[in-house]
Amino acid sequence: MKKLDILKELTIEEKVNWTSGNNMWYLIGSKRLEIKEILVADGPHGVRVYNERPGHNTLNLIDLAPSTLFPSARAMASTFNESLIFKVGETIGKECNMHDVDILLAPGLNLKRSPLGGRNFEYYSEDPYLTGRTAINFINGVQSTGVGTCIKHFALNEQENQRRFINSIVDERTMNELYLKPFEMAIKEANPWSVMTSYNKVNGHYSAESTELIKDTLRTKWNYKGAVMSDWGGVQDKVKSIKNGLNVEMPGPSEFIDDVYKALEDGTLTEQEIDESLLPLLDLTDKIALNNNKLKPTNLTENHLIARKVAEEAIVLLKNNGILPLKLTDIAVIGEFAATPRINGGGSATLKPFILENPLEELRKEFNVSYAKGYIEDDTNAQLLEEVKNAVQDKEVIIYFTGTTKNLEVEGKDREHMNLPKGHLEVFEVLRHLNKPIIVILNNGSAIDLTNVEEYTSAILESWFLGGANAVALVNVLKGIVNPSGRLSETFPLCIQNTPHYGVFPAKEGSVNYSGDIINSGYKYYDTHKYPVRYPFGYGLSYTTFTYSNLQVDKEVIKDSQLLNLTVDITNTGSLEGKEVVQIYVEDIESYYPHPKKELVAYKKLNLKPNETKTVKFSLDENAFNVYSMMHHDFKVEPGEFNIHVAKNVNEVVLSIKVTYTTKEPFITELSLAHPLKNFGLYKKEQAEKIINKYRAFPWYEIEEPTLRVLKRIKKEFKLTDIEFQDMLDELLK
Repeated sequence: MKKLDILKELTIEEKVNWTSGNNMWYLIGSKRLEIKEILVADGPHGVRVYNERPGHNTLNLIDLAPSTLFPSARAMASTFNESLIFKVGETIGKECNMHDVDILLAPGLNLKRSPLGGRNFEYYSEDPYLTGRTAINFINGVQSTGVGTCIKHFALNEQENQRRFINSIVDERTMNELYLKPFEMAIKEANPWSVMTSYNKVNGHYSAESTELIKDTLRTKWNYKGAVMSDWGGVQDKVKSIKNGLNVEMPGPSEFIDDVYKALEDGTLTEQEIDESLLPLLDLTDKIALNNNKLKPTNLTENHLIARKVAEEAIVLLKNNGILPLKLTDIAVIGEFAATPRINGGGSATLKPFILENPLEELRKEFNVSYAKGYIEDDTNAQLLEEVKNAVQDKEVIIYFTGTTKNLEVEGKDREHMNLPKGHLEVFEVLRHLNKPIIVILNNGSAIDLTNVEEYTSAILESWFLGGANAVALVNVLKGIVNPSGRLSETFPLCIQNTPHYGVFPAKEGSVNYSGDIINSGYKYYDTHKYPVRYPFGYGLSYTTFTYSNLQVDKEVIKDSQLLNLTVDITNTGSLEGKEVVQIYVEDIESYYPHPKKELVAYKKLNLKPNETKTVKFSLDENAFNVYSMMHHDFKVEPGEFNIHVAKNVNEVVLSIKVTYTTKEPFITELSLAHPLKNFGLYKKEQAEKIINKYRAFPWYEIEEPTLRVLKRIKKEFKLTDIEFQDMLDELLK
């Protein structure tokens, strides 16, 4: 049945009901018209489904069906491996099919604005490009199985505190160039089937009711045709949400149904507007009907091995004085997280792992192990500390498990600090005075302050929340069976006081101001201002070494619509096989708008055997050079010189080359003769130089004056006619 015919068959009551979910996890559907209900399910790290359908809103593991718990989104991004992330999405999609799930409520594309963000573990990165690329591959993987995705939370929801009420105030450039960029990349390159709006307001309007976000940006500017749903409980004014483009309020039934009928009666809402809001939902049912993989079983044991591969590539080696790979066999394992691993951040990411590995058990298979709990959650005591001393006494090396606890880092609240738990630090103080080498294993979803730890350790492994496959991957890295290749997808600052939004994050009043974040966010803040950090964005060590050489570009001058192709040779100069992440950053040498020092525009991960050399090729299009122009309300390339940096991380540039970008499209369109003459010299250099060459140079004091006043002076000095004077003005302004 065609969509318009379906709408004709529906009663007004059925139409109104379809504007909301049927319950917690189902939406639309009609037995009378043989239209199947749509089942949606969390989440970003694996599909969460209930033993009893439709399921309720508790997260008791007893109520959940087992599925593969992948490493957290934060860990996925740290792999810098796009084909592996596609495989993650594909695998989760297969498990969705097995459980009859139609739409996966993932991935989350919000950025890490501060290390204190309570939901950071569920987001990929502080960088919009890495976030967008990771999301594209995850989405394509899921949707290759016939299951849809729902990207979230659209938009500007970077804090948990007052997330249902806070008003995110943002200027046009910051919004489009930074916080909407991952969403735009995902929409244009992966076409997710649905979008979930965020809880917060954006520029005064709740996201689920925002003309700016849904109608102007999503529908008009990006030409998105998919369904738009609210976050659970995210609608405050249902009539306004329908009129501004929201297709379905979740969950249902809605408490605002009476408001809809009242609006229909008084004419502030029409049945045609409801019909239009239902069309994307009917498109969704058409896509779901094409899925031939429904109810197909999938091998959860094999899926677990894929999760293990992700875990192996997600682990980041932060420090190593040579103790790793570990050759010593008598080890003391300290920390409750070794026996009860911290595998996930909770909230909507919670699920029941089909297999849950245990680090302590896996370590005991490979080493002669003594164990002490050390702490319980985030506290310790004299007895636990004494057990620590006894466990370490006759051992050669200490492996200490620590990180954030569920009390510190979880959806629904932001972290109060970046520190490790007080009890964990007390245990470490005992350990560091025992004169044994210490290997620290971190379990956390975002950056932490290692001031009290780093100096006294022999090695540090950042293992994030690694999910069900957390243990074997870790042991493989410790032993050198796997060479660590993870790279940081966010900066580790020296301390919270050094972060760009210290003192104002999370916002506790009615609004949060995002303006200025273009250069005050993540590595762009530290790099632009040359502030030291503990570990930079893109950082990660290996058990081998790599050298870079022979950087070449196919052109030194780029014109409109051309690609810049560059190649660089990478050689494994060590004795072990390993993976390297080659990172490309672009620097706009001189720009009209405030601009970060460097921005990530491309990356590739490659595997190299000892003494092997591979040539890596990158093709950069205009997106690597453009900036969001508020004059054009669109992305434009500002012509000029750019440095292309090949780097191991944002702070470790290995090779660089300069190119020039030329374009016939005007970049500056709003300069007027009332502006200082200096502005024309900066931003319309060619036109200004023509006047200088034809008449005279301008002394320093003149360039600060209004342009028209100076040019009138030129007219008088050179006795120009009115026609000649007008020609000069036209030449300057064109």
